[in-house]
Amino acid sequence: MLFIQSHIAIIALSLLSFSTMAQVWELQETEENSPVLVWTKAIPGSNFKAFRGQVTINDSLKKTLAVIKDTANIPKWYHNTSIAKQIVILDANQSLNYTVTTAPWPVTNRDSVTLVTDKPQASGEYLIELNARPEEYPEQVNRIRIPKLEGFWKLVPLTGNKTEVTLQIAAEPGGEIPSWLANSMVIDMPFYSLTNLKKRVENNLD
Repeated sequence: MLFIQSHIAIIALSLLSFSTMAQVWELQETEENSPVLVWTKAIPGSNFKAFRGQVTINDSLKKTLAVIKDTANIPKWYHNTSIAKQIVILDANQSLNYTVTTAPWPVTNRDSVTLVTDKPQASGEYLIELNARPEEYPEQVNRIRIPKLEGFWKLVPLTGNKTEVTLQIAAEPGGEIPSWLANSMVIDMPFYSLTNLKKRVENNLD
């Protein structure tokens, strides 16, 4: 009996270890010598991985934040985003935003309604939480609403007037997505978005 209990315990620990390993952030290959790092992680119960991207911008947190918060101009730098707008400002630190993500034919474009919550930290860091609110805006023709999305922007001031920017998102895109597109999205989205953000801030692009 003791042997059986021990054997069960070993199996349970092995499964727990495997589950933990399966959820570790894995660094992905991107362009050589790129300043942007991208990690992905499997999400239990989901066919879609979460992504995390990180880059250091050679400019202030205040200026970087201003670009991220300029919702109307997000399509100029955020990867495959064709529309971005504020639906309503809820209070000084919260708003509902609407965005449209373009997809290659024949995949249908996705749209999302996101609760954006600003959380400035006492340490000088700045956190922007992102949470899907799909029912808060009417569904649009020829677009599939993203039903689940959780993530954040994290801005950390560094010495030398630099800013470390982290973007992390886990989402369910809804509908059918080809595996090749799903796999590329979790790398391309943070990689190109942060690459473009860095250029936009550092080059003072309007």
